[in-house]
Amino acid sequence: MSSTRGVGAGRRLRNARPVRQSARSLRYLTGGAVSGLYGLVVLAVVMVVAALSVVGVGLLLTGAASGLVRHWSDRERGRVGPALGRRIASPHLRPAAGADVVRRRIADNMPIRDLGAVLQRIVIGIPLGAVAVLLPVLSLQALALPAYWWAMPDGRPAEQFFEVTTWWLALVSGLIGLAGLAAWAVAVPAVGSADAKLLERLLAPSREQELRLRAQMEERRRRSAVDVHTAELRRIERDLHDAAQNRLVAVSMFIGTAQRQLSTGTGDVATALAKAQDASRDALAEMRRIIRDVYPPVLAEEGLVPALGLLADRMQIPTRLRVDAPAPTPASVDAALYFSVAEALTNVSKHSNGTECDIHLTWKEADGEMRVITTVTDNGQGGARLTTGSGLTGITSRIEALGGTATVASPPGGPTSVRMELPCES
Repeated sequence: MSSTRGVGAGRRLRNARPVRQSARSLRYLTGGAVSGLYGLVVLAVVMVVAALSVVGVGLLLTGAASGLVRHWSDRERGRVGPALGRRIASPHLRPAAGADVVRRRIADNMPIRDLGAVLQRIVIGIPLGAVAVLLPVLSLQALALPAYWWAMPDGRPAEQFFEVTTWWLALVSGLIGLAGLAAWAVAVPAVGSADAKLLERLLAPSREQELRLRAQMEERRRRSAVDVHTAELRRIERDLHDAAQNRLVAVSMFIGTAQRQLSTGTGDVATALAKAQDASRDALAEMRRIIRDVYPPVLAEEGLVPALGLLADRMQIPTRLRVDAPAPTPASVDAALYFSVAEALTNVSKHSNGTECDIHLTWKEADGEMRVITTVTDNGQGGARLTTGSGLTGITSRIEALGGTATVASPPGGPTSVRMELPCES
């Protein structure tokens, strides 16, 4: 009995797969039509900027037009990639924040292949999306025609692909509708796959772009590593100077006072030595704190998840930690995520005015590589920006130093979400 039930379930699953595939293809082709309409707007903007460039005014808008094309192409990569079951990388390096965004976009030539993808969506995507939607509708109408043609008023024959005035013509209409549905079910997945592969050839980076992008990413990674290392050295130096050094100076002063009291035979030497002992104890405690900040013992002894749990427990507002499918990560990745999350939580405490916070930690495999993704989200006022000198810039530098990515989404009014993604092989 159980084996029969298992065979039936397997058969239903196999029958459901073509339906799901057709539905996904229909959704992809419909989205392609919407992208084509958006592409019409993008193309119109580019043409207007090109026309204005003849008189010089459009040169000021080149960066904005290039950014609009890039936004459209990146949006398409995010849509086409899942349809093919793989990620399509962008040939453009993500620009830095601030005024550097405009400078990089103006310096970057208009992406010809991205414009080609825009034209492909307009010329091919819009018609394919229209056909993918209209064909099953018309086929269903033709299939249903035999059920109501005879009820039409006299002198008004039913019309679909042709006038239906007899049962034989109604039967032909039904067969045409059935054939249209069958053709739609078979053709939509194949057409969607072919369209996605064609678009991938335009959107995916060329070999030269991959090499240039890899060189740029390595340069940024080295620069980020140097910046992070320099910032850490400055922080340790500041902690040693402002805290530990002052306490050691106090120890030296109390010992000096005790020496003078011994040489002159005046004063309470025991009191001075006791103060020196207290000051040395404070100096040792401060040194231990600095050492813990360099690499927390809980991170070294128990791992990333317990260390982040301790950070969540120390927050003044309710903070939840969610962990999905944990996997081993190297110490460098653990340290980068720990300090980045700590910085993000500090920003939440100081600037967000939020009442709750979530830390989500998950491990996923993409393109044969295990990656760890951490998201810190608060319900505060939003408006956080990647500006020079901010803690968010430090997070970005720390993550990029290990070949990862960090993004910030913080619309006015909130919520604010800081997403950090790192390869586990770093």
